[in-house]
Amino acid sequence: MGRLLAAEILKIRKRWLPYLLLLLLVVFAFIQVFLFGYVGYENSTDISARQEALRGLSIPWSLQALLDSGQFWGSLVTGIFASSAVATEFGWGTVRQSLIRGQSRARYLALKVAAITVVAAGGLLLAFFFGVLVSLFSMSLADRTITLDVPGGPSVPGIGLMVLRAGYCVIPYGILAFCLATVARSTTAGVITVVLFLFGEAIVLGILNGLGGSWADLRDVSLGHNVRAVLSENQIGPENPLTLAPREGSIGSEVPDPNGAALILALWVLTFAAVSFAVFQRRDLRS
Repeated sequence: MGRLLAAEILKIRKRWLPYLLLLLLVVFAFIQVFLFGYVGYENSTDISARQEALRGLSIPWSLQALLDSGQFWGSLVTGIFASSAVATEFGWGTVRQSLIRGQSRARYLALKVAAITVVAAGGLLLAFFFGVLVSLFSMSLADRTITLDVPGGPSVPGIGLMVLRAGYCVIPYGILAFCLATVARSTTAGVITVVLFLFGEAIVLGILNGLGGSWADLRDVSLGHNVRAVLSENQIGPENPLTLAPREGSIGSEVPDPNGAALILALWVLTFAAVSFAVFQRRDLRS
């Protein structure tokens, strides 16, 4: 099993797309922390704008901002990566070749999910650590002291939990793209669906919130609203972080209970996974 997983990861590593997507995440982290944070802090004359920029470059607030932005754009990048990894195998005709060698369909798909998860998690962590390094560099330039002793600040183990929460909120979008790519055998189907969920869902949720009543209650089963609930546990202080994620901030009082939200996200993940495996088990693979 370990050798098969290593072989799947090796196939992914030999493609250029994962490295391009990682580069994009690294660029986003640099823009957020250094350009919007440090450069904004040094060049702004407005006190409130300088304070916002300072939170964008300074630990621990920059950690929340990096994870919030990383969850949003990481979901998009993971969706693109997962869709491509699955659909490319169908396009090359290598799926049938793998199965006729004695590998079961369930194992093949499970290994594919595991390999995508390992590579995606590694890439997201690398981008996060790069952002932390940029934050440390920016703080040294701005002559700021590193401390976690701030109102609502996390402990060192708490930072690990923050990372896990953000990573957990990437999984539903990645498995959604995986599901659509498996069902449609198309990279485009998976990518478009993830883009619509990330950008279009925010618009729909805003409309439902404006309608109020039972319409607003429908948000409680959506991906985006529950993702905000889980990420609200990463909140440091009352202010929203300086982030490149184009959505409302994750203030705990405006979202469902984080534990219930995590359960709903898990149900979505299980549903997408079940559909993927059910369709793949019945699919006729002629080439």
